Amino acid sequence: MIDGMLLQTVEGLGEQLALPGSEVWEWLQGEKEKVGREILSDGPLCHGAVNGMQESEAAEEYGNQVEWQYRGHLEERLRELGEAQDRLMAGAYGRCTDCGAEIDKRRLAADPALALCITCQRSTEPEVQVRTL
Repeated sequence: MIDGMLLQTVEGLGEQLALPGSEVWEWLQGEKEKVGREILSDGPLCHGAVNGMQESEAAEEYGNQVEWQYRGHLEERLRELGEAQDRLMAGAYGRCTDCGAEIDKRRLAADPALALCITCQRSTEPEVQVRTL
């Protein structure tokens, strides 16, 4: 259902600027709130004892690394969502921030916070090397 609404909104961007109150804006705002709640619900990233028993140092260190990595991912997503809202306000939503090309509507329907077209996205991601035996 949300995909259909987002696609309709994205398709209409050429006709009118999506501002606060639009479906895209509201989706982005809802996602920001959801990510923010998740960050807050994680609580402090340093846990001392679990049920009165201290975890081993190696397990605790690994757990802390996983938590910090997850928290970093959530914070990055929060930034992406805010930047998408900034692009809406500036009238640049739906355009690649690197090359200025129009971002495919299907990509925006999948993730309205996208900032890059597929070409620029591919150029920023490290190449996956496939090895054969």
